[in-house]
Amino acid sequence: MSVFVTGGTGFLGRAVLTELVAAGHAVRALVRKARLLPTGVEGFEGRLDDVEGLSKALSGAEAVVHLAGLVSRDPADAARMFHVHLELTRVLLDAAERAGVRRFVLASTSGTIAVREAKESRAATETDRAPVELIGRWPYYLSKRYQEEEVLRRNGASRIDAIVLNPSLLLGPGDERLSSTTDVHKALHGRFPALTKGTMAIVDVRDVAPIFVAALTKGRRGERYLLNGANLSVRSFVDRVESAGDVTHVRPVLSDRWARGSTKLLEGLCKTFELTPPVDAISVDMACCDWSCSSKRAVQELGFKARDLQVTIKDTVLDLERRGMYRRT
Repeated sequence: MSVFVTGGTGFLGRAVLTELVAAGHAVRALVRKARLLPTGVEGFEGRLDDVEGLSKALSGAEAVVHLAGLVSRDPADAARMFHVHLELTRVLLDAAERAGVRRFVLASTSGTIAVREAKESRAATETDRAPVELIGRWPYYLSKRYQEEEVLRRNGASRIDAIVLNPSLLLGPGDERLSSTTDVHKALHGRFPALTKGTMAIVDVRDVAPIFVAALTKGRRGERYLLNGANLSVRSFVDRVESAGDVTHVRPVLSDRWARGSTKLLEGLCKTFELTPPVDAISVDMACCDWSCSSKRAVQELGFKARDLQVTIKDTVLDLERRGMYRRT
């Protein structure tokens, strides 16, 4: 199959491109610099806002895998994230329709579906009500939710068959920009001043990438698929990372109220003295929530299978060590 990919030079993107090539697909990727692509991928240098360029790049494509995005927890980036995730996705969808593309696979996040303010007795699923009120506090997740809705809306209004894949926090080797493994890096270096009582959801990038290949021919149009390897507390996550890195840091565990309140106070003090706070309010707010979710649908319909969490964490730490971003003492 001829597949057009955006965002192919990122952490997830490179893994997906490698899997697509290995599966025998003809792959063309929209990039800024073609030299950054894996062997076997045809690079097309361009931008998502270049309508004419997109039309050329999409010529002959049977499917689109849309991975490009902007991740930020800074409220100042809200307008940019809505532009990238909503407006530029519309441009891509329009170009894909004109090119006769039939399958459209969007990479999103579990945070558009599976996040609750309070811990619940069961993991979230794709059928749960969208947490719009909660993610309305976090521009990245809200913009991704609107992006999903725009993509899935095309199922009834065009020939495109669209589905959305919603991975949880991606870990594993190969995150050269620390775009997703920042929390592992921080835990190793003791940069969490305190821990919350929240719950995390984690998945290995090496388990997610093959599902983008499967999604080209499997999966029901108009559906979302959560991809998650394990649910665990913030404290358990940090303990596991420290164990893998042979390091220990002592930190208090704060209640949600204390965690959020102290962070706002700290931000205010840092602003007064023109300092950069060690943590931001949005990150702490998110860390107080329950992100646990179930991948049962993806297991049954897409063949998703997750490896052991400790293997993922160990390999992530070893990769950081290999690249000189962590040194055991």
